[in-house]
Amino acid sequence: MRWPVLVGVVLVACGDHRPRTVDVRSVDDAGVPASSPLGTTKAAVGAPINLEPAQAATPVPLPVIDCPLPAQAGEPEYRRVDRLLDVANASFDGERLAEAWACADQAADLAPQSVEAHHLRAAALAALGHETEAQVAYAMSLALDPEDPETLRAAADFYVNVKQEKGRDSLQVGLELARRGYARATARRRGNTGLRADLALLEAQALNDLGKSDEALERADEALRLTPAMMAAIHERGVAMFNLSRFDAARVEFTRVLGALPDDPYAHQLLGRTYEWLGRASDADAHFRRARELAPDEFTAPVVISVDEFRGEVDRVLAELEPERRAKVASVSIEIVDLPARVDLEAVDPPFPPTILGLFRGLPHGMEPAAARTARTPLRAIVLYRLNLGHAVKTRTELSEQIRRTLLHEIGHLEGLDEGDLRRRGLD
Repeated sequence: MRWPVLVGVVLVACGDHRPRTVDVRSVDDAGVPASSPLGTTKAAVGAPINLEPAQAATPVPLPVIDCPLPAQAGEPEYRRVDRLLDVANASFDGERLAEAWACADQAADLAPQSVEAHHLRAAALAALGHETEAQVAYAMSLALDPEDPETLRAAADFYVNVKQEKGRDSLQVGLELARRGYARATARRRGNTGLRADLALLEAQALNDLGKSDEALERADEALRLTPAMMAAIHERGVAMFNLSRFDAARVEFTRVLGALPDDPYAHQLLGRTYEWLGRASDADAHFRRARELAPDEFTAPVVISVDEFRGEVDRVLAELEPERRAKVASVSIEIVDLPARVDLEAVDPPFPPTILGLFRGLPHGMEPAAARTARTPLRAIVLYRLNLGHAVKTRTELSEQIRRTLLHEIGHLEGLDEGDLRRRGLD
């Protein structure tokens, strides 16, 4: 059932809130609104945890290199393919990525229908930053065997964790690949428990990033049922708990991760965000500092400006609007607060993640509620979250741009645009 738009949110579209966690090198082991009965609508989809976007990797040029495998006189072609793949696997494990690519590429030339060759080519290309070529190589391996669960795991990991430019479509692709892989691995007479756990974890990661943390929690629990000590699944369970505003439970999960991996910067950052919501500012700051010490290129101090300076940014954006649009916006209040109110997060089920950047509350301009619903319809307002916006950027310049995008996004909801309309306008 679909309801009129009453609440619109902006989620930051960001990079990984986790390290890459699924080992996919080995291949030989056995918008659409989400509505609630109250008529509230999630109006944007993005990664719910506002950690910094990963910088797009500069591809390492592929050198002119031969696989270091001498030819053997009279060697059958199939035997050479096997040896090339063995060397490619060993080279990948040793992080000699160009060498791994060269060996896998030669194997693919000799055996164009080898799933393993194309799989290894894809993994090496992705690690080298050649994402377009990697995507084609994964597509080739899946074209050859669309039901191979190991290849499905590798391709899902590429779309969920490895690909730098991740959007909703990439995450949906990764999710469906992981789902198919899990089903195929489960259908095997001798199901590989580790493989199934990896695939369930990938489902959880994609679902968290798509804002479906209630479903993500179920898949993380499945991964842990299969592999109880899987730290990546415990981490992802913590992410889901955080997104669902279950902060005490999230604290337990991230603390458990740090008990096993005390130098995990992602867990420190997320535990800091959790303590921030629990009102334990000194604990939050300690974990934020530790995350920055461990990963200074990934994490920076939040860019937090005064309310007056923030209001000046808002006024500059409003001054750029056409008179007609500016008049519409003048009819609603624009609130600047640090963090979302629990009542706004819980206006939908499952709740909005606590890291939303902005929110439009009320009905679009020109739409009035039926008399029977008037008391339940919130007054129109645009709310911008100062602290969440500060966490979402690295520089003052980025903050200005993010404030602008968030405000324009919410003005779009005021004007009756849905998430698909905003995405097509570049304001997702």
